[in-house]
Amino acid sequence: MKKIISVLKKFKHDLDFVRRKSPVFSLPLHIELWIKDFLLKKSPLDAGFPWINYSVIQFLHDSINPNMQVLEFGAGGSSIFFLNRSVNLFSIEHERAWIHEVKKRVSSSHSAKWSPCLVLSKDKDKSVPNVDDYLAPLQKISNASLDLVFVDGRHRVESIKRSMNLLKDGGVMILDNSDRPHYRDAYKFLENWSLLKTSCITNASDFVTPAAIWKKPIS
Repeated sequence: MKKIISVLKKFKHDLDFVRRKSPVFSLPLHIELWIKDFLLKKSPLDAGFPWINYSVIQFLHDSINPNMQVLEFGAGGSSIFFLNRSVNLFSIEHERAWIHEVKKRVSSSHSAKWSPCLVLSKDKDKSVPNVDDYLAPLQKISNASLDLVFVDGRHRVESIKRSMNLLKDGGVMILDNSDRPHYRDAYKFLENWSLLKTSCITNASDFVTPAAIWKKPIS
């Protein structure tokens, strides 16, 4: 009985916290995410949710429509989340074993809408490709063609800089862990974009973490 009461208290605390911190809020989504995260202890990949704070997940759930054009830096639970919502997804990933794990969880019905791009390091002594190699796949994407860019991979500041023109007017740019000092330049590049700062409990984590959501101005 004590354990049940403790779980219910935890649920109420997290529910109130996420509702307060989120610009939009879906109770069914929160319940699904919380059960998979806190009770079932599923990884983001197995749960089909991004490894990011709950407020951003709520925002994405409310904002995404079928057939949107989405670019993500770093595949994973976010890939499953986006594909489950029928977007056209372009993913850049640098780890062969990891993208293989993601592919195993993508259904055949969703695979036609997914364009995963594996970029390996050319230096055998480094696991991460250099910035130009990592971002070379962006040449395949037309300017002003994307609805959303989700930045949670490598070379994040440069990923933002080089994908700004790929977003449509009114498109959304999301940066995870946006408080890290070495991401400061991203705020300079996007200083004229509207900014929503979020900080909330985080999927598959014991911490409250921040993320930034920018919206591209409409010219």
